[in-house]
Amino acid sequence: MDFISLFDLNNRVRRVLKDQFAEPLWITAEIASVLENRSGHCYLELVDKCEEEENPVAVAKGTIWAFTYRMLKPYFETTTGRRLEKGMKVLIQAEVVFHELYGFSLNIKDIDPTFTIGDIERTRREIIEQLEQEGIIDMNQNLEMPLLPKNVAVISSPTAAGLGDFLDQLHNNSYGYKFHVKLFPAVMQGEKTTESVIAALDRIYEYEELFDVVVIIRGGGGQADLGSFDSYDMAANVAQFPLPVIAGIGHERDETIVDRVAFVRVKTPTAAAAFLIERFQDFEARIDELKEDFWAGADVLVVRAKNRQQMLAVEVKRMTQRMLDNHINRLRLYSHKSGQAARLFVLNYQGRFGAIGVRLKNGVESGFSRSSLAMQGYVERIKRQCRILFEKDLHVLELAETKVKYVDPKNVLERGYSITRLNGKAVRSIESVKVGDVLETSLVDGWVRSVVEKENYKCFNKDRSE
Repeated sequence: MDFISLFDLNNRVRRVLKDQFAEPLWITAEIASVLENRSGHCYLELVDKCEEEENPVAVAKGTIWAFTYRMLKPYFETTTGRRLEKGMKVLIQAEVVFHELYGFSLNIKDIDPTFTIGDIERTRREIIEQLEQEGIIDMNQNLEMPLLPKNVAVISSPTAAGLGDFLDQLHNNSYGYKFHVKLFPAVMQGEKTTESVIAALDRIYEYEELFDVVVIIRGGGGQADLGSFDSYDMAANVAQFPLPVIAGIGHERDETIVDRVAFVRVKTPTAAAAFLIERFQDFEARIDELKEDFWAGADVLVVRAKNRQQMLAVEVKRMTQRMLDNHINRLRLYSHKSGQAARLFVLNYQGRFGAIGVRLKNGVESGFSRSSLAMQGYVERIKRQCRILFEKDLHVLELAETKVKYVDPKNVLERGYSITRLNGKAVRSIESVKVGDVLETSLVDGWVRSVVEKENYKCFNKDRSE
C-alpha cells in the first residue's frame, strides 16, 4: 500500500494552488469578524452566504499584513466613512495561500471601497424601505416636542468629549435656563454599539414619565464609526421610542438611518444643547410677543371704550334733551287743555254752583236759628246750676269763717291770753328755752321783749308758789 505524509499532502496542495492561482483574485465576501493586533496586522474571517439564507456556504481566513493595512485602512475609511466591521460586504484582491502548518488563507492586497459603498447604500435603502413598510419611520418625528424640555436623558459614553461640550453649553447658558440631565452610559463605537444604545433606551423607557426628551451624543468619534447607527435594530428602537429623540452623533457629511428616524438631527452635541436652549428662547419670545399683543390689545380696547363712552355720553345727552323737549311740549299741551277744560267746567257748573250757594245759605241760616234757640236754653240751665252752686259754696264759706273766728289768735288774746315766741316760733315748752334767750310776748294790744335770767323745770301744778 502506497502512502504519503500529511506534510507531503499539504505541500502538494500548496504547489497546486500556487500554480492554479498564480495571480491575485478579486473576491466578494462578507466580514464575519475583524481583529487588529498590536503588531498592526488585521485578521478577518470571511464568509459567503446565499441571499435567502443566513448560514454561510463558504468560510475563509483573510490577513492584511501591517505594511498593507497601514495604507488600506485610511483610504477605505475616508472613502466609505466606515471601518471594516462585522456584516460588511467587501470586494477584496487577495492571493490564495496554503501553508503546510497553518492551512488555507487569503493574503489580502487591496479592498475596493466603491463596492462597499454600493452595498452600504443598498442595505440602507432596504432598511429604510422596511421601516417605511412597517409604518414606523416617521413615528418619532410625529411626536410633539414639550414646550419646555428641561428634563433630558442623555445616551453617551461617559468619556466622550462631546458630552462635556453638551453639558457645558446646556448648564452655562447665558440666559439662566435650568435643565435636569441624566446620563445613561453606552458604548458608542464598535460592534457593541447597537446593543448598548438599545439597552440605554430600554432603561430610559422604564422612567419615561420623568423625562421630556432623549439626546444621543457620539461626539469625538470618527466618520468610520457610524456603521452601527445604520442598523435596523437601533433605527427601529429610536423610531418607536415614546419620547422625542435628538440625534447629535457628531458628523456633517453623511446622514445615518438613526438621523433619518430621530425627531431632529443636529450636527454636533453642542448643537443639540443649542436646540434645547432655543426652545426656551422661542417660548420666552412668544411670551414677550403675547405680552406686547396683550398690552397693545388693551390699549386698543381702552381707546375704543373711551370713544364709545364719549359717543354714548353725546347720545345720552341728545336723547335726554329730546325727551325733555317732548315732555315740555306735552306739558304745555296738557296745560293748555287743562285750562280750557277748567274754563268749560266753570262755565258749565257756574249755574249749579249759584243754586248750591243759595241752598247752602238758607240751610246755614235755618241751622243758625235752631242753634240760637238751643243755646238760649243751655244758657238758662247753666245760670240756674251756677246759682245753686254759688249758694252751696256761700254756706260752706260762712261755716269756715265762723271756725276761723274761733281759732283766730286775736280773739284768744282778747280773752287775756298771750303768745311767747323765740326766733319767730311759738314757745310751747320751757325745755326749748335757756338762760339768755330773747323772747317776744304778743298781747292783744302790743308785744313785750324779755331776756331769760332763770329757768325752772318744776312742774307748775306741783309747786305753784315757787
